[in-house]
Amino acid sequence: MTWFFNDQPLPTNDRLQVTETDDGTSILTIRQAKLADEGVYTARAINAFGETEAHTTLKIDCIKPIINTNLNTALKVTKGETLTLEVVASGTPKPHIVWMRDNDEIVPNDRIQVTKSTGDDDKYILTILNVQPEDEGEYSAMISNVGGSLQSDKCKVIVSKSPMFIVKPTTQKVRQGETAVFVSNVDGYPTPIITWLLNGKLLTAKEGVEMQFDATTDQANLSIQNVDLEQHAGSITCRVENEYGDEEETVQLDILVAPTIIEDLPKQQETVSEQDVTLKLIVRGAPRPSAQWFFKDRPIGSENASVDEAKNEYQLLIKQSTVALSEGTYRVVLKNEVGEVQSTPCVLTVLESV
Repeated sequence: MTWFFNDQPLPTNDRLQVTETDDGTSILTIRQAKLADEGVYTARAINAFGETEAHTTLKIDCIKPIINTNLNTALKVTKGETLTLEVVASGTPKPHIVWMRDNDEIVPNDRIQVTKSTGDDDKYILTILNVQPEDEGEYSAMISNVGGSLQSDKCKVIVSKSPMFIVKPTTQKVRQGETAVFVSNVDGYPTPIITWLLNGKLLTAKEGVEMQFDATTDQANLSIQNVDLEQHAGSITCRVENEYGDEEETVQLDILVAPTIIEDLPKQQETVSEQDVTLKLIVRGAPRPSAQWFFKDRPIGSENASVDEAKNEYQLLIKQSTVALSEGTYRVVLKNEVGEVQSTPCVLTVLESV
């Protein structure tokens, strides 16, 4: 017995099988029938006395769905990027697909798009734009036609994002005793852990120091009340981290202090003619004050003026003092962007050497 399909010899394989019974019956079995199997099948028998044949036409009205390419079992996607899930399924008529997240049907919208199979394309695609944490879950496809239904494998979608600054903190200039506030906006998933450091040391919430994070706006704030030059001036670091990475930004806290005289000039000072003498006073201020020295109310050039920064000591060197050129009243005005102060006048007396 020989089988033909549309007048062509029918090849046998795992899907098309021919079996013979003891009574001479020949059986053709077609597994997982396809639309391409539609047509005329002929069975032809030949022996020494002649030949005979029988014809039948196969018409396929329905093929229940099968999945040719299933979903991945797990997928990681970065928050804000695009998620694409694809399943390849065939059947006659073309299957209808419903996408599910956990136990809920997914409803398409401006952000969620469903692409159906068209023509010979058996691909069904779910696209989610601008993925957000709420998109996490187990995704599957319910596939059905009149011949039956089945469900795809489940794909566990994990949303992640390493932390980053949307708005970075900025350097702050604050007057002594006022409140310094640093503001930043961060992004990341899971929600990052936020820490603040002052001059490399971890800040903790205590009297005068507050740290806040608003999960709805992703805004992180640090406020330091009653700032003090000695305690708080320096670098402020905001560090954000989660299991996928970390990032940090360092800025400055500049505390503004008007000049204050800690040790003033003496009211009187004596020196011997032809000897050097140095006038000194200690001044605190931030930024560091500039100094303008005066002699008999006339400005003095800066070539003999100096500052010992470690001691905050301002000095004026008077070289080889003489009665005619050096004796008289000296004073200094110290100034920065938040204020100024004037020293006590110092009367220098030059004694003639014996």
